[in-house]
Parts: sequence; structure tokens; C-alpha cells
Amino acid sequence: MEKQFWTSSELHNLFLLNEKISRQTLLNAEERGEIPKAERVPRGKIQVRQWKLEQIPEIGARFGFLKKPKKQKVVCVYTPKGGVLKTTYSYNFARMLALNGLKTLIIGLDIQCSVTNYALPRPKFESLEEFESLKKQNLRRLGLYHYLFEKASLDDVIQHTTLPTLDIIPETPDLNVLEKKLRLEPRREYLFKDKLISELSDYDVIIFDNSPSWNQLVECALTASKTIISPIGCDIETYEALETNLSIVFEFQDVMKLEWDNFFLIPTLLEKTNLSQQIYGVYVNSYGNKIVPIPIRRSVKGQEARVLYLSVIEYEPKSTLAQDYYELIRDLWSKILGETTNGA
Repeated sequence: MEKQFWTSSELHNLFLLNEKISRQTLLNAEERGEIPKAERVPRGKIQVRQWKLEQIPEIGARFGFLKKPKKQKVVCVYTPKGGVLKTTYSYNFARMLALNGLKTLIIGLDIQCSVTNYALPRPKFESLEEFESLKKQNLRRLGLYHYLFEKASLDDVIQHTTLPTLDIIPETPDLNVLEKKLRLEPRREYLFKDKLISELSDYDVIIFDNSPSWNQLVECALTASKTIISPIGCDIETYEALETNLSIVFEFQDVMKLEWDNFFLIPTLLEKTNLSQQIYGVYVNSYGNKIVPIPIRRSVKGQEARVLYLSVIEYEPKSTLAQDYYELIRDLWSKILGETTNGA
């Protein structure tokens, strides 16, 4: 179940406040009205301050570890292989941005509804009849196809999550129809850039989460984005196919004359085995400034957090996996903001 209340100590851990401010600084900010007012909950002879989940982004905007960008950032998360934590990374990245007070939109482009099932938990059901009822509700959900070709409004398409700073355009079964229809469109690669991104100026960050299969939706997302992030597993299957897979992406960039601000390769699923460590070493040595040498280790904590629909840092901020995400996202975000450089 999603965590609904946060104490000052928990906020200290979540936002890494021990690195820069004391607990009293947070409490003083509340007294001065700089952050939302906490509820006072009796606990024995004392009262404990607790903040609601929906208040956390406002606190993050004041005390968080990720800065608000001066202009909107559009990010495409794509890798031509499944099972390398692509969607897990997309959701953790988006939720961490949102917790820090950045207005963030995820756009799901995988017909498997991977990020939608993560961001919009399906209600519990105890019978096949209940499941079929929920399935029919999902089939009636509006998505990108309805906005781009059926004149649905963005308000009809964008869904809100439990964080006021995190929204999603969910995947729907109509993505298959959209992908086929795009083939007949003039300037089809620019459809998202021309007709979607231009209408989403209220968001600080837009993140496309793609299918691992190359298709028209991937091409539209790559064309609309300025930062490309590609998670790559430290396993033999990913290693064997990586060079070929990347050549497809860079060939598309060359043909379309795309100028990306950043292209990042993120090693994932790192294990302690010699093979996994050797593959990681080759990635670091072979891909220069495209590789981000902060790997995400394989851990059951990630699976546990996903079951609860949480980011890893919310689930267990002091875990080694959470430390991987903290270090990685802080480094990546500084690069995306242009505080350090990493070119395509």
C-alpha cells in the first residue's frame, strides 16, 4: 500500500537532508509557512508531525535534491531490448522528479501498458467478473490515439496520479491503431513534436516510456526529445546485441538530422558475478562519455517497491538500491540541466 503520511525524520531520509540541513530547519520552515503545515498526531505523551503524501512535492520544491529546470526538458527512455529495467527506471525517474516538486508527465508508448500499470494501480479484484469489469473500464480509457486523431482533449487523456506533480498519458489498446495510422501521415516522425509537446508547456519534464520494439511511436518520441536515456543490462544477451541495437538509433538520428542535447547509456542489473562485472567494465571503457558509470544493481528491493507502486527511494531510502538511484538521478539531472556535459 502506498505510504500516505511522512514524519520529519522520514522526510530527512527521503530528501537527503542530513547532507545539508538539520531536522530543526525543516520544522522551522513549517512554522514560518515556507512548507505545508503538518498534522499533529498524538504518540504517547508527545505529538508527532506528519505530512500527507500530496504535500510532499511542495516540501521537495523547497528542500529537495533536484532543481527545477529553467526550460522544459523532454526525455525519451528507449532501449531495443526488454527486461533491462527500462520502465522501472522511467517510473522511478519521473516519481523522483515529482517528489522534488517538478511538474512531470509520463507518456506511455508500450502496448503492454507497462508504465501505466505502474503509475495507475489497478483496483483489487477477487473474481473473474470483477476483472472483466475493470478490463472494460480500461478499454474505455482515452489515450494518444484519441487526442491526435479523434479530437479528444488533453484533459480527457491525461490522468492524475497520487502525487499532484505527476501525471500520465496512459497506454491504451489503441496504440496499435495509432502506430499503423502514423505510417500514412506526412512528417509522421514530427507528429509528437508538432501536435503534442507544443500543447504541454505547463510541465517541467516530459518522459516518453517506449516499447523495446522499434516502431513509428519510438521514432516520434526520439524526434520530439532532446535527451535520450537507454538502460542497458549487464548481461550477456544485452551485451551481444548492444552495438547493433545502438547503430539503429544513431542511423535514425543521422537520417533525421536530430540534434540531441544528451545521449546516456545507463548500466542496469549489475551483479557480483565475474561476467556481469566484466560486461560493465567493457561498457565503461567502450562508450566514453555516453556511459553513466553509476550502475543500478540487481536487487529484490526494486521488485518489492514496484509491487507497492512506489519509487525505490520512498520504499526504502537507505537501501543500497535507493543509493544507486539517488546517485544516478542526481548526476544525470545535473547533466541534463547543463551543469556538466555529456554529448551524443
